[in-house]
Amino acid sequence: MPDRFVYSTPKTRVVFGNGTVRELPAEAQRAGMSRILVLCSKGRTQLAESIAAGLGAASAGICAEAVPNMPREAFDAVKEQLAKRQADGFVAVGGGSAFGLAKAVAVAAKMPFMAVVTTLSGSEMSSKWALGRGLGRAGGNDDRALPVVAIYDPELTLELPPRVIAASGMNAMAHAVESLYGEDTNPVVQTLSEDAIGRLFKSLPKIAADPRSVDAYNEALYGAWLAGTFRSAICIHHVIAQQVRQLFDLDHAQTHAVVLPHALAFNAPAIPQAISRLKEVVGTDDPARALFDLNAKLGLPMSLAELGMPADRLSEAADVVMQVKGYNPRAFSRDDVVSILTKALAGARPDALSQ
Repeated sequence: MPDRFVYSTPKTRVVFGNGTVRELPAEAQRAGMSRILVLCSKGRTQLAESIAAGLGAASAGICAEAVPNMPREAFDAVKEQLAKRQADGFVAVGGGSAFGLAKAVAVAAKMPFMAVVTTLSGSEMSSKWALGRGLGRAGGNDDRALPVVAIYDPELTLELPPRVIAASGMNAMAHAVESLYGEDTNPVVQTLSEDAIGRLFKSLPKIAADPRSVDAYNEALYGAWLAGTFRSAICIHHVIAQQVRQLFDLDHAQTHAVVLPHALAFNAPAIPQAISRLKEVVGTDDPARALFDLNAKLGLPMSLAELGMPADRLSEAADVVMQVKGYNPRAFSRDDVVSILTKALAGARPDALSQ
């Protein structure tokens, strides 16, 4: 029998399946939105135009201001467009950049939004929001940062390069892995995180081998939704990856992919139950090395150096990481952070779990 635990149900209505993007107008009406702005990045303008056209008279046009790291300038531009076009809601289209900005705007403007998901980032299902980058950025945790509706249409992910999908899939994998041993984990989160890991571990190589496999995208997107929705608090992996990618302006998802195996190998001695689950779901005695090898199989960068982290600033990165306080199942020192960063910088295979 499970021990006592607490689990809160998310507020978002999820619509999942091939072709579900066409249901957005009906979902907008259900949510009480009558004047809707479409928010996207410049790279998703064509899809945004199609969505705006589908909204018909309810469309308030397109705002292509979404960029990484949620800069204040983009935030101000979106708020200005919402007011100028008299919108009573908006829809964010894309992945982490669009949803990160959407969440900050939704909290500040007290305005509902919907999400049309095209990557595997999972950002749309987190109530945490942020504005800007680095240790001084604004942020918080607010249910208003969650979309009232999230559309998961696997057919939309087919438009992205396989490497982009692979990287965002490993970002989702990182959420699921850390959720097995986060401070507030529980049986619900652990069971569904294990399911997410299994689906992503099997489907991502299939996408790499056949970029037009709708079935594989369907599995990966469902796994990413599980990872994004049923999660526990972040541990050392996310702290290192987030601080390093912001400090050196590295690709978000690829940084998470590189750091994950090394952070898991470090934590392994302190999380025997989670490691036992991982061994079973990935079918190997060394899950950290299995994740490292999966990165290679997906054709992703294997080191932080490949992503652009300068070796001569490793000490600075360690100092920044140590300023972030939070839970990790294994206590760590600055030397431990330096060790993890050194291995990730070089792209070396992670240490064996027995060490």
